[in-house]
Amino acid sequence: MRCRHSNWRFTSMLRPMFGMTVHTTAIVLAIVLAVIALAYLLFGWLRKRSWRVMWRGAGFILMPVGLLIMGLMDKVVDGINAVVNWANATYMTTMVLVGLIVAGVGLVLYLVGSFVPHVSGEEAAKRRQEIRDRKLAALQSPRQPATTSASEAPSSDSTKKLPGAPTPPPPPPKPAAPSAPATPDDKEIDDILKRHGIN
Repeated sequence: MRCRHSNWRFTSMLRPMFGMTVHTTAIVLAIVLAVIALAYLLFGWLRKRSWRVMWRGAGFILMPVGLLIMGLMDKVVDGINAVVNWANATYMTTMVLVGLIVAGVGLVLYLVGSFVPHVSGEEAAKRRQEIRDRKLAALQSPRQPATTSASEAPSSDSTKKLPGAPTPPPPPPKPAAPSAPATPDDKEIDDILKRHGIN
């Protein structure tokens, strides 16, 4: 008798939310979720013609039906009612507000992440290789400027002018490299160029 009374009290506590029994609410919830999954399947198939969407849509349709057959959909409704009862009985404190904000930000980030395009295995490998190349370039680049700056340091010091100091003479021109002896073919080419006025 106590069991029946306690069950009746629990059920009567759940009725004000939906206006029907837990099992009826579970059936309605399973139907709604299956219809949403069917709409996702049809919309995705018409838009992308992808078998991936078909398999996922079929899975989303069958999951709530399976939960309803096992009786777990009733537990889902009980959980929803428990959250509603908790919200009705809990006062809005700072900690509760912070928790709601954190959970809301997490939900928004999850939804944003679901819209980011999927990265294939080849693309991921290419990105990892680019990161490795950047790291190698960053490790090798500090060594090169050090050697060049060391070799350029004396020349930059020697070119500094002191006030009142005479300007140094320009460096002597480099001797031209000895030209190779002209061959008969080169003479012919020079003659042709001279005939056309090209020096």
